[in-house]
Amino acid sequence: MRDSALREIKSDVFDIADRIREVDEEYRLYYNLAQARYEVRKRGELCITWTEPLSAALITKLRETHVRRRLELLKEIEREEERARQEGESRMRERIGEITDGFLSRGAKV
Repeated sequence: MRDSALREIKSDVFDIADRIREVDEEYRLYYNLAQARYEVRKRGELCITWTEPLSAALITKLRETHVRRRLELLKEIEREEERARQEGESRMRERIGEITDGFLSRGAKV
């Protein structure tokens, strides 16, 4: 990516450029001319892209994904993984039961 395609936005009508710094002081708002989108960057690294008009929704999204929420997000991921594991085990037990029932219904001895 050429830096010439990026234009830093230092002020805007809704003060979004200032408000993103409330989430993280190192966040900076840019407009990418080549991609026709907004970008929030931290130390030059891309954090989030935004194709909608600037609004408070961008601030909300940044707060949802900010690194300070990482523990909460990790717990959420762990809960979802545990739920998926339990569902998988449940399906496996059901399948084993079906196979066993089919085997026994053909007159096999256990």
